[in-house]
Order: sequence, then structure tokens, then C-alpha cells
Amino acid sequence: MIVDVHYHMIPMMPEEMIESVLHDPIRMAKVMGKEIDHASLFEKAKALWGDPEGDKLIKSMDEEGVDFAVICAVDNADNEVFTTELVEWQNKTVGDVARKNPGRVMALAGVDPRRDNAPDLLKQAFDECGMRGLKYHADYGYDPCGPASYRLLEIVQAHNGVLLTHTGPLPPPSRAKYADPSLLADIGVDFPDLKVIAAHMGMVNWRPWAALASHQPNLYGDLAMWDVYAFGRYELFCRDLRDLIDFVGIEKVLFGTDDPIAQVVRPTRDWIALIRDLPTKAPTGIRFTEQEVHAILGRNAISLLGLG
Repeated sequence: MIVDVHYHMIPMMPEEMIESVLHDPIRMAKVMGKEIDHASLFEKAKALWGDPEGDKLIKSMDEEGVDFAVICAVDNADNEVFTTELVEWQNKTVGDVARKNPGRVMALAGVDPRRDNAPDLLKQAFDECGMRGLKYHADYGYDPCGPASYRLLEIVQAHNGVLLTHTGPLPPPSRAKYADPSLLADIGVDFPDLKVIAAHMGMVNWRPWAALASHQPNLYGDLAMWDVYAFGRYELFCRDLRDLIDFVGIEKVLFGTDDPIAQVVRPTRDWIALIRDLPTKAPTGIRFTEQEVHAILGRNAISLLGLG
């Protein structure tokens, strides 16, 4: 069973906004050594992004070989586009997709803790939209362990939910200091029962995440965006993943894609295949087992999310 714990559900994406999001897929393609045709990349993004009914999601899962996906909404209180009404609509729309596909999808709400009414928005997402957790992009400018965040984490923990929070540097205007994995340390103390997935595990800054995860039983991490180096710097990817697993344990590592954003530069089935092939294709001196591959691709997420 293949479980993707990090899929961005994008209910709508006006064409004028696509350009502002394409910069990262373009960077990814360059690292992967792929030829970039900006026009075709734009058309691919236009076709993949913007999915109010979830039809593109399910079609993609079927074609790419993903059995279950955790889909998330994202909120940014600094962006005037994200009005309260839009946040409510987005959470309802994403929640509806999960409710229509209960055997294949679960949803996480997007609520920025800096909003005065953030607790009410999150309670609404759980109680009325069927959400199962919360998605943070703290690099938009807030501390994931700050007082405003704690108001929301109390709600997530009370609902036995999951927090998926971005970690690792991104290009400006992302504020990387708020995406440092070490900022998650207090959650393990003040919310010991809260299940936390550090999206990307800090990427190149994975060691602070691993140091915490080796001591915090409920801190996990996903491999979203690691495909950039898996395809572009394969030996580096294998070496870091092997060191990470040896340090923190295989049970903390989850498969993630960052689709449909990343999907414009690589097929998801290729990312799955690369991980499946690690036991036979990893460089000399770096060894992965079939059991580790199964744990990463689904078994760990099944246990964490209670998929049964």
C-alpha cells in the first residue's frame, strides 16, 4: 500500500497565480538536470492545479500508483488574497473531497494561527468539514511553537489530529528561520500526545529534525521534495537517507510527494519506483532493505494514521 502523506489540494488556481508558484518547480527541474520548457511547464501546471472536486487527485492516484493520500489546504494571513471567507471555502472544499473518498483520502485544514479567529476556523474545519488535522507553513512568518500556535495545537490534540508543518529553507519571501526543525522541540514537551509530521524533515537541514525525532516519540518526517536530490544527486540522496535512518530509525520516515506542485517536473510513479529500487540500485557501500522500503512507502503511515 502506497501512502502519500503530503499532497497539496488546490481547489482553484487562477492563471495569473501560476507564475508565482512555478519558480520552485523550475528550480527543482534544474537540480534534476531536466530541460526546462517554460511554456509547456505552464500548460502542465494549468492542467494539474485547480481541482475543486478532487477528480484530478483521484485520477492521478490511480495512474501513478498511490493508494491513499493526505491532502492539505494552506493559509497565509500575510497574503491579502486569503480572506477569512476564502479560508473557510477552501477548508470546506478540501474536506468535501476527503468525505467523498473516505477509503482513499484524509484532509488537513489550512489555518494561519496569526488570525484572531483562527481557533474558530479550526474548530469549524474539524466539526463541520471533517478535517483530521492541521497544515502549517510557518515560514510565512510565525513560530510553530508560539502562543498563537498553541491555541490551535490544543484543538488538534483534543481531536486526536495530526499536525503537518513545513520545515526546511525555501527561496524568499519564505522566512527560513521559522522553518527550522528545532522550533518543534517544545511541542514534544507541551503536547506529548500530538502526532507531528515535519514536512521535508528539514531537507538539507535534516539533522536537527533527526536529533529531535530520536527523542520525541510522536515526531515524524516526510520525504516530500527529497525527490529533487534523489533524481539530481542520487548518491548524495542515498547517503543522507541511510544516515538519517540509522540515526533516528526507519519508523519515523514517511513517503510524501508535494504533488501536484512537484508533479509538473516528474511523474509520481518514478519517485515511487526510485524508492522501491533502493535495495538493488543504491551505490556501493550504501544498503537498504526491502523491509525499509515497505515501511517508508506505506507501513509507517498506516500505523501513524490508523488506516488499518
